[in-house]
Amino acid sequence: MNYHLRLSGEPPMPPRDADFAFKIDFKKGLGNPRRVFDAASALIDAFEFLDDALIDSVDSKIEPLMVLEDVESGSLKVYLRNILIRIDDEALKPGDWKLLVGHYLVQAKYIALDWLDNENAELRPKLADLKRAFQKLAQETDIRQFPDYPPIHEGRLITALDKLQSAKCELAEDDRLTIEYEGHEYEVNLSSKWKPSATVTVSDATDSTSHGEMILTVRKPDFLRNTMWQFSLRKDTITAPIKDDGWLDRFHKRQEPLSPGDALKCAVTFAYVYDNNRRIIESRIEIDKVLEVIKGTGPQSSLL
Repeated sequence: MNYHLRLSGEPPMPPRDADFAFKIDFKKGLGNPRRVFDAASALIDAFEFLDDALIDSVDSKIEPLMVLEDVESGSLKVYLRNILIRIDDEALKPGDWKLLVGHYLVQAKYIALDWLDNENAELRPKLADLKRAFQKLAQETDIRQFPDYPPIHEGRLITALDKLQSAKCELAEDDRLTIEYEGHEYEVNLSSKWKPSATVTVSDATDSTSHGEMILTVRKPDFLRNTMWQFSLRKDTITAPIKDDGWLDRFHKRQEPLSPGDALKCAVTFAYVYDNNRRIIESRIEIDKVLEVIKGTGPQSSLL
């Protein structure tokens, strides 16, 4: 981790490249001084772990690296920045995808902290609601060629949330912790120290599914009814089975004719497989039902 430390002189200006900052206000001469640095270290570790869990919802091939931009003295103020690395940028939507993903990671930190600060279990949104909030935030980046955004793995999320709560436990009752992000400031509730792992049963499932609709341009139909169909989606070629037996029967009886450039509007299932480290290693789709045949305007691709 690269860092630059300034402890004297005028208060420094925030680094231009910093994504967010956290500030610990403490009373000098009271309590064990190590608590401030221990808390700062624990927070950085928790934010890194949360980023690593969150990034799979956007693209599991992106590597987030958090670097320390600067530290202010007086109250301890830490500026942090995400460096995002992906070998194959062409697989993502053209444009400044790093800016979009960086915004997603910063907003997700605020959502996580706000959720943890709610001590009332009856009023606090369910964990499933929190996961959906992260998934919706990932969808808003709109950088994937694949239309679905997988939910964050529950076990990894719980571990990251527990780490955030443990970091808060390092601070004393009179200390204050403030998060600064994108022109906003949020004071963390240090009295809320409940652990999500103590209240939520974590699933160890190695796969997950979600459902949706999509339009796929036909590249190669399955005329034999025992192979996969090939479709085009933007620049990608997608291979998927069609599970709609009724529509397949009509297609093979030539009651659902297809021409070059035609597309299918489908209800689909998105499936994600995780490895032992709970990272996504495979994503696939299955077509549950063909909702409509959309006639093309020209021979975009051969059906042969």
